[in-house]
Amino acid sequence: MRKLIDAALVIIVSTCASAHELEFDHVHVDGGWNAKAGFVSDSDIHARLFNTRGKSRETLNERAEWLATQYDAKVSEESIARAEKAKEKYGHAVTINSLLPCSVGIVGNTPATFRKALERNLEANFTLSSSTVFATYGQGPADKTVYEVVADSDKVVADLGLTKALSVDDIRRAKSEDSMAVVYNTQGSDFVIENLADHAERAHAHGIRIMNFVYNLNNALAGGGSKQNQGLTDMGRHWVQIAQANGILLDVSHSSNQTAIDAAAIATKPIIASHSNAQSLFNVSRNISDEAIKAIASTGGVICPSGVGLHLNADGEATPKRYLEHVIHVADLVGKDRVCFASDYVHNVLDYYKEGLDKTDLYPPELGFGAPTSNLAAEHIWHVVALLEDEHDWTEEEIVGFLGENLMRVYQTSW
Repeated sequence: MRKLIDAALVIIVSTCASAHELEFDHVHVDGGWNAKAGFVSDSDIHARLFNTRGKSRETLNERAEWLATQYDAKVSEESIARAEKAKEKYGHAVTINSLLPCSVGIVGNTPATFRKALERNLEANFTLSSSTVFATYGQGPADKTVYEVVADSDKVVADLGLTKALSVDDIRRAKSEDSMAVVYNTQGSDFVIENLADHAERAHAHGIRIMNFVYNLNNALAGGGSKQNQGLTDMGRHWVQIAQANGILLDVSHSSNQTAIDAAAIATKPIIASHSNAQSLFNVSRNISDEAIKAIASTGGVICPSGVGLHLNADGEATPKRYLEHVIHVADLVGKDRVCFASDYVHNVLDYYKEGLDKTDLYPPELGFGAPTSNLAAEHIWHVVALLEDEHDWTEEEIVGFLGENLMRVYQTSW
C-alpha cells in the first residue's frame, strides 16, 4: 500500500512541477496563476496566456492551430490603397527586410515554404531579404549542419533566379535588375564554439554575413535575452574579434542587454540589432533597453524593430501604427539614420507553433511567449512608410534610409 501511495505522490508532484518550479514570482489562482506576464491559464487553450508546460501533444497542437488563425496583421482597404502609393513612390529605393526566419529546414521550413516567403518579399518590392540558416540546436534539421542548410537554401534562391548576396555590390546589382538578393544570417552561434576561427572562415565562405551570439539562452559566448543575467564571456570577446576580422556583421537581437553593451564596447566595426523592439515601450525580456540601443548606435550600427506583435505591446497586436511607435522611439533616441525594418514573419507559422510550444526553456509561457499575436509581413513596410510621411513628416531621404540605406552603410563597413 505504501508503494502505491508513493507512486501516486510521484505522479501528482510530476504533474504540478511545471507550476512550482518556475523561476519567476507567481501566485496561484483558480484556473492558473498570476505571473510576470500576467494571468496564465492551466486549462483554457484559448486564453491569452496558456501554460504549455507538461501538456499533451494533442493539447499543444490544438493550441497551435488556434494561434495560427490569429497571426496575420489586419489592415483596412484604405490603408492598403495608401500603401500602394508609397510603394510606387519609393520603387527606386533599396529596400531591406533584415530578418526572414525561413531557410530550408529552419523550424520545419521546406523548399516550398522558403520559396513562398521569398516570392512574398519579392512581390513587396524588397531588394534584399536576410534569411536565417541557424538559430539554436533543435530549431533546424538534426541531421544537417548549418552549411548543408545553406546549400539546400541556395538551390531555392537559384531556382527563383535571385542573387545570393556576398557583397553590397551584389545587392545594388539585384536592384538594378529589378530582382532581389538573399543574404544569410544566424540567430545564434552555438555551432561555432567548438572552433571559432574555423567556423568564422567557413561561415563567410558559405555566404553567412550576419551572426548573433545566442538564441535567447546563455551559452559559452554570451548571455541571452531570456534571463538577462550575463554579458559577453572571454570566449565571446574573442569571437567579436574573429568574426569582425572575417567580414561577419555581429547581431545582438536575441542577446542580453549586457551582451549588446559589452560587444559595442570592444567592436571595431558596427554591430546591429536585426529584429529588436524597445524595452522602454514594452518591458519584455526579448526587447532591448535604451542603454543597449545607444551602445549599438555608438558603433555606427542600426536597430531594426520587428513586426512581431508579441514584442510590440501587451495586446500582442501588430499594426503599422503600433509598430511605428518603436521606430520613432529608436529614431528619437539615436537618430533616424540608425533605424531599419524587420518583419520576422514566420511563413509556416503553424509548424512553428507546433514545434515550439513545448520548448518552454526557450519560450517560457510565464514571460508571455506563446500568446496569440499578429505579425507584420513584408508588404506592411509600405503602410509604415505612408505613416512616416503622413503623420511624422519624415523626408524622402530619411525614409530611403529607413528602407535600406541605413543598413547598406553598415554592410559596406562590415563586409
